[in-house]
Amino acid sequence: MSTIGPYTQKNCVIRDDITLQLCSQICELGNFKYFGAQYRKECFCGNSYGSQGAAPESDCNMNCAGNASQICGSGGRNSVYLQFNHRPIGNKFVEAPRVYLNATSSGGPFYRTLQPARSLIDCLLGCDASCQATLFHQGTCYLLKLPALPQQLVGVQDGKFFVRG
Repeated sequence: MSTIGPYTQKNCVIRDDITLQLCSQICELGNFKYFGAQYRKECFCGNSYGSQGAAPESDCNMNCAGNASQICGSGGRNSVYLQFNHRPIGNKFVEAPRVYLNATSSGGPFYRTLQPARSLIDCLLGCDASCQATLFHQGTCYLLKLPALPQQLVGVQDGKFFVRG
């Protein structure tokens, strides 16, 4: 989980708006094969599952906090899913040392801003196919066309810099 950014406890992402789609997207950022939802708002990611053995499907009976029509496990029980579009490479983000680019572009700006971004995960989820890196700093997300920071962002000293791995 550390490859996709911060987590709050027990190697899971906890959000009050969790849905199966959001959990899948979060786990896709780390290039995980499976995702699991537990206790209404917890999202777990992994490349294997079942270490605790199978449980009856009826044990998973809690609605997802972000979509009451979906089931997100229960206490101590994960609803586990295989990523539908699992890609073995290309969508994983890794924290990287900062590299600065001193160049000009006739093709438009090197980055766009997503604001407000509630978390690093929201920032990474905003990085579409035209985005190769992100910088998240105090609620502002910079979505970068290249895996380097333009000179305009030299003054942004804090924050997390991630590139596609």
